Amino acid sequence: MSAARERNREEPQDIEFVDAGWRVAQRYHADPLLLRFFDGLKSKQLLAGKSPAGRAIFPPASLCEVTYSEVTELVPVGPRGVIRTFTVLPADPPKVIVFVQLDGADTASAGYLRGVWEKDMYSLDLIGAPCIAVFADEPVGDWSDFWFELGK
Repeated sequence: MSAARERNREEPQDIEFVDAGWRVAQRYHADPLLLRFFDGLKSKQLLAGKSPAGRAIFPPASLCEVTYSEVTELVPVGPRGVIRTFTVLPADPPKVIVFVQLDGADTASAGYLRGVWEKDMYSLDLIGAPCIAVFADEPVGDWSDFWFELGK
């Protein structure tokens, strides 16, 4: 029995349902600046792309979305920054994802906030709070190489 009949409604008229799928080939090419960004993480450096207009984009991207210009230069940013917004993931224990605008950057980027008490992780006082990027002892060149901590 159809769902329409189960709810005591008439069957839709002039509608044909087709079970179909699409197969679309896709290719993904990593942004060349990201490869250099990950190499920088191995040496505990946070690098942003610098657009011809002077914007520092973190993480770096080869295209400035404001000026539509090509970005080829990398510049260091951080490690200090300001939390612009955050969300709490309901896990056990809960995890806090923050969007941080690093010193010298014109954009904000996501990362984990560590070292915050569970009672404080829901406070709107986190927005605007200073933080610092902290690196793993032996970075390997991926996103898990650094996280954020309050203050310092």
